[in-house]
Amino acid sequence: MSADQGERKQPNETSRTTNPRPVWRRAGVWVGGVVAAALATVLAGTLTQGFGWFANVVGTQGEPVEVRVDVEARADDVVLPPEATMSDDELAELSGLPMEEQVVWLEQHEHGNVAGAQTVTLYLTGNRPDPVRITDLTSTEDCDPIARGTLVRMQAGRGAGADSEVVNILVGQGPSKAYLEDQTGQQQDYFPERTITLAKDEEVPLVVHLVPDFSGSICQVQLELTVREADAERQVQVLGQDGPFTVMSIELERDEAQYGTVYLGGDICRQYVVAVPDWSMNPPCGEGNFAR
Repeated sequence: MSADQGERKQPNETSRTTNPRPVWRRAGVWVGGVVAAALATVLAGTLTQGFGWFANVVGTQGEPVEVRVDVEARADDVVLPPEATMSDDELAELSGLPMEEQVVWLEQHEHGNVAGAQTVTLYLTGNRPDPVRITDLTSTEDCDPIARGTLVRMQAGRGAGADSEVVNILVGQGPSKAYLEDQTGQQQDYFPERTITLAKDEEVPLVVHLVPDFSGSICQVQLELTVREADAERQVQVLGQDGPFTVMSIELERDEAQYGTVYLGGDICRQYVVAVPDWSMNPPCGEGNFAR
């Protein structure tokens, strides 16, 4: 082996030295980073605005006020249509039920209509990003004469309607505005001196008495809220689960002559009996048969 063969070659010093990156290339990288950062900022702002726009669009869907309706069950006199008949067995069955259940039975089995005021609770919820205001509540109605067949009296004595400090709507005399009654019985408009303001998702219950007159009519009643959002005003229709609210006027004793039969039950007589003229002064329940 020769000395030349055994001698290792040393690496070229020039080949170990890395050529420095040109200045223009380093400047390009820096500029590219700045541009990318700027684009990211712009994109983030655009997305934020887009999400804000989307949220506003979603927040303005549907009515400005959402309304959930709760209709209170009534326990009052019941009118049965002319074709309805009551057997002795059915009268005995009714007598064994609490008054409220008697009313429900007559509604379900004899297509009865309950007389008197109907209480409806409107659960009002704001449905806009900004607050909305309810500035009015009115009614429209479609009324027909009562089909007088059989009258089942559940209570003795009648007043002139609701007298509590809640919102009332008068039924039987055409469109009505919401009103209150003061201590003297005078009607005072609820709106516009008062308004109901609702923030987004805020809920306020509004109790409404649909108060019938004594006109001998049965009415299909629809409510309408006036709602102001920003500078615009909208009407929101309010119906029950099955459509308009059914409200029937209170039948006075003088109306009983127009019925084929008038029964006394409920909170008057334990066992049903047939009414006689001027019965309210001395109900003919018989000894031991008075409900109270």
